[in-house]
Amino acid sequence: MVLPQIVENARVMVLAATNRPSELDEAILRRLPQAFEIGMPNRRERAEILKVILRGEKVEDTIDYDGIASLCDGYAGSDLLELCKKAAYFPIRDLLNDEKSGKLTAVLLHMELIELCC
Repeated sequence: MVLPQIVENARVMVLAATNRPSELDEAILRRLPQAFEIGMPNRRERAEILKVILRGEKVEDTIDYDGIASLCDGYAGSDLLELCKKAAYFPIRDLLNDEKSGKLTAVLLHMELIELCC
């Protein structure tokens, strides 16, 4: 049978990550022969992470990745991803609020009138 041969010859690598290394159990630490720390990204690295996160998304050409990164000191990549997700919802929330208040209907009517006249 092929599967047991694959399993028998397989090399397994275990990779673990934590943001609380001081709270790891000694038994776990003994079983993980190597450890290294990956620090928080600096401003330039945060700007690059933002570019990767937003690659393929519709964003302004003039977006200031460096400026945004400078406002996000202490943010990890996952924090930057969450920031981008939340920011993407603001226009939708504004649109829904405008629809509830009746502003959206007035704006759409105004746009239709402009299209008819021009």
